[in-house]
Amino acid sequence: MKFLFLMMISLGLFDVGFANEKSSGEGKSESPRVTSIDQLDWLTGSWEGPIGDSVLEESWLPPRANTITAVVRLTKGSVTEFVELIKIEKIDQSFELRLNLFDASLKPRSEKPQVLKLSKISDKSVTFNGVNEGSHRKLSYELVGNDKFAIRIITADGEKIAIDLKRP
Repeated sequence: MKFLFLMMISLGLFDVGFANEKSSGEGKSESPRVTSIDQLDWLTGSWEGPIGDSVLEESWLPPRANTITAVVRLTKGSVTEFVELIKIEKIDQSFELRLNLFDASLKPRSEKPQVLKLSKISDKSVTFNGVNEGSHRKLSYELVGNDKFAIRIITADGEKIAIDLKRP
């Protein structure tokens, strides 16, 4: 039960709306073609925002060597709830996202990282669909204006989560 509670906290637990989202049948078509990891340079920078009584922070390094990488931290008061590593890699003509959550002592929360494949991309948004067991069904990032970073998740269990971050 404690593990379930921690996972819910780590995923944000807050369903603040997904208009007309469809989760069945997505990810079955071919990924869009991409030309460069630099198409994701808009992710670069630091973002943070409240999630209940906690603070979520994401810091994205600039694209380099066909990857863009982020470190994520969720804190509550003086306690680090989890750390997450995210790597998006250009493989052939598509992107693959891998992420793994670690507890406060850096013990992985799962045996294998989540693997998601590119399903949609535009100038300031990107969406991935999960491909391995335990992965989120869907994960998307969008830059809204210059200072709002929207994250939308449909978990492996179908829970819809919306997280909105801003530049610190």
